Amino acid sequence: MTDNEVTVITSRSGHRAGSGTEPVDESGTGRGRPSGERRLLGGLMANSVALYAVYGAVPAVLLADLVGEVDPDNKSTALGVISAVGAIAALLANPIAGALSDRTRSRFGRRAPWMAGGALLGGLSLIAVGSGNNLLWIAVAWTLAQIFFNGLQAPLTAVVPDRTPVHRRGVFSSAAGLAQMIGATAGTALAAGFADALDLGFAVFGLLVIAGTAVFLLLNREPSTADAPATQFRLKTFLAGFWVSPRRHPDFAWAFLGRFLMILGYYSVSSYQLYILEDYIGLSHDRAHDLLPLLSVAMLPGMIIMIVVMGPLSDRIGRRKPFIIAASLGMALALVVPFIVRSQGAMFAFAVIAGLSFGTYMAVDTALMTQVLPNQGDAAKDMGVLNIANSAPQALAPALSAAVIGLLGGYRPLFAVAIVLVVAAAVSVRPIRSVR
Repeated sequence: MTDNEVTVITSRSGHRAGSGTEPVDESGTGRGRPSGERRLLGGLMANSVALYAVYGAVPAVLLADLVGEVDPDNKSTALGVISAVGAIAALLANPIAGALSDRTRSRFGRRAPWMAGGALLGGLSLIAVGSGNNLLWIAVAWTLAQIFFNGLQAPLTAVVPDRTPVHRRGVFSSAAGLAQMIGATAGTALAAGFADALDLGFAVFGLLVIAGTAVFLLLNREPSTADAPATQFRLKTFLAGFWVSPRRHPDFAWAFLGRFLMILGYYSVSSYQLYILEDYIGLSHDRAHDLLPLLSVAMLPGMIIMIVVMGPLSDRIGRRKPFIIAASLGMALALVVPFIVRSQGAMFAFAVIAGLSFGTYMAVDTALMTQVLPNQGDAAKDMGVLNIANSAPQALAPALSAAVIGLLGGYRPLFAVAIVLVVAAAVSVRPIRSVR
């Protein structure tokens, strides 16, 4: 194999299966002790902020505006279809790209080729979206952008289990959560400034991802894997690898279930907040619209504080499960308040408590997930599978909410179902044995 070759293989990396508590040493400075932790942390945050700025800016603002310009009479239906197709593509692309990066051998390492390619092709695809003048063009370009950006995201999420020791993963988990929030919030705000120049807006965010990825790769060079053993690619073996047996790897299964239930419970209510304010609290349409951003503002301080504090604190005490359980039960408490009391004050109480709880969850959840991976050599693939437990509930939540409201007769049953889901999420974490 020459230095310029990038070969996709199906062999395992040779790291032991189990809890995934030993990071791959890619530093040359000793097992589990990557050099330049500050550079790694800074690079991850820069890349994540850029990527999540796209996720905040495009679906809700830029894409919606563009579809409205191209087909104003059918914009709601068209946007829904385009978004759904892109979401499905993203859901599939993430674990597939992760699995391929796990098996990639090149002079630039396993992750860097996929990150560079995903950022470049995703950025170009985003620029192409902005140049679209018909719905088919927009749908194809946005779907390609979703695929390529997940080709970047999958190996990016594997950097933490690859290159950080277990006792520092809370810090990196907090940094990831903070970067997601900053990126999504800033992206949404900045996108509003491109309402009269949508093509420029798409180009700016596409170039931002390319720049953010370049910062990470230049600051954190990955060692060559060109000389690592390679075996012939077998499609059947590759596809079979996406099934992680709950019997053989129960901790992974419990972690997946806990995340799925927590996200589903939270988004089943948050995705219907406007209708809750109108039909459950009894506000006018205009008043409900005015109140929505204020509820978001009420969530932010507690969420930011918990993200910054709880990840490092979990490192210090060497425990993850108590934080996840407390966050899930805290979310249940937040939901109980408007379940009992129908008022604007109850919704503000919900926002504050939910912000504290979700911030705690975001700060520690990623760290816990990295410690239940079945095989360190398949980190990107398995983190991609776990990402399904984050993405799928967000897509399913509106349908679940509509079904509960229609079948059980209103919003109070919706709060009750959401409470059951997040309490079940807390219970699901308890059987995990490999993580305290």
